Amino acid sequence: MPDKQLFRKKFRTCKGREFQVTRCRIDGGSPGPTLTLLAGQHGAEHAGPIMLAQFIDEIASEDFCGTLNICPCANPLALEIDYEFYPEREDLAKLDDYYYARDRHGYCVFGMGRHQGPNYYNMNRLWQRQGDYGVAGEITDWLWAETMADADVIIDFHCLQAKKPLIYSASSRANAVARYFGIQAIFMVNPDPDDLDGGNLYYQNTADGNLAVFCVEFSAQHILKEEEFPIARQGIRNVMKATGMMTGDVILEQPVYLLELKTMVELRTQASGHIDFRFNEYDPVSEGDVVFEIRCLETLELLDSVTSPLTGVMGRRTYKSVSQPDEDVCWVTEANVVSATGTALEKLQ
Repeated sequence: MPDKQLFRKKFRTCKGREFQVTRCRIDGGSPGPTLTLLAGQHGAEHAGPIMLAQFIDEIASEDFCGTLNICPCANPLALEIDYEFYPEREDLAKLDDYYYARDRHGYCVFGMGRHQGPNYYNMNRLWQRQGDYGVAGEITDWLWAETMADADVIIDFHCLQAKKPLIYSASSRANAVARYFGIQAIFMVNPDPDDLDGGNLYYQNTADGNLAVFCVEFSAQHILKEEEFPIARQGIRNVMKATGMMTGDVILEQPVYLLELKTMVELRTQASGHIDFRFNEYDPVSEGDVVFEIRCLETLELLDSVTSPLTGVMGRRTYKSVSQPDEDVCWVTEANVVSATGTALEKLQ
């Protein structure tokens, strides 16, 4: 029977707020790889924390080898206020007038949005970063030392605005593990990040260079799509099977595509109106297929019909319902199938 232990560490913000972060270590019945599971870095992303708490209860009674390190709620103060980060040095009263809307997804009441310059409150930009970065930096230092520095694989759970879940990866080593998870799309991120983005967890490595880190993104922020929880829990078990932590085969029900930015083609329109998509994210498309149409809000007239310039798959779609002239509506891309369906995948060596 696995041995489960909970560890809690107290922290204090610069304004004196005390709180604690909990991590769980579950040792299997015999030696094996170390897998670290993390969620709750960003406060508007609640699916990962709830799913991982459920997973702890489930896996603690199952047979496996190796070690699981699990921290479901890495940033409890941000989760408490349903905000991306916890602005410990700012005027928290500004949040009283904050409301979230999908059409202003990047809005920040503190002027620290993703495209407004460096934001060092953002926990997922602080990994292995030297210096004083407040309580979020203290948490990342603690978690790295206790759960990640000796890990073989790290899976970091987040949420974004999309139709389906996806995976972000920064290395071929991470791809080799992520392909077993079972989510349809693995996106390769920028291999040459700036200083801020370089603090993202999926860019980190260990002294031996053998760490595989990838990010699983659920498809909605601020709300829960519980139907995605079983996909994530099965994905974790798939990785455990692939790495030898669990017995059994990994057989996927849908192909996994590796998508790279260099093959992406953005599709735009000069029309303003409702967007009518003809393909879901990661559906196969052929050159010449109508990908989306734009209809006038006032007359219902068809204003634009946009076709795919290539044969590949549908990429990310805008989270907005109404198009604006020359705004990126969606994109299509060439795709490599890295995991096929219906047959058992070979295990990692």
